[in-house]
Amino acid sequence: MIWASGSDFFVTPFPARYGVWASVARRPLLGVYGDDPYGTAESVDAETALRSFTVWAAHQMFLEDKVGTIEPGKYADLAVWDRDPLSVPTDELRDMVCEMTVFDGEVVFRREG
Repeated sequence: MIWASGSDFFVTPFPARYGVWASVARRPLLGVYGDDPYGTAESVDAETALRSFTVWAAHQMFLEDKVGTIEPGKYADLAVWDRDPLSVPTDELRDMVCEMTVFDGEVVFRREG
């Protein structure tokens, strides 16, 4: 199944990295549903979760020829994280820090330090 994920951060208090973490962990952020929350059988790996925020979201908007993957001819919209989301333990996904954001090939955010 192809689905699109996203975030309304700064409108809501939860940045996209929480959505990636929730797709993989399938646990509520505050842990209010105990050790076996409903829906854990629907968890996905980090690569699948990231696809839902990138290429699959682009497909849902009919923009897959412009965004969603990094390749020649596309807008070069991307985020650079402080760790590799494909290799960290699941619980570290929610703690990732965005180091840099590129929009249409231009750096629009760079973390200080």
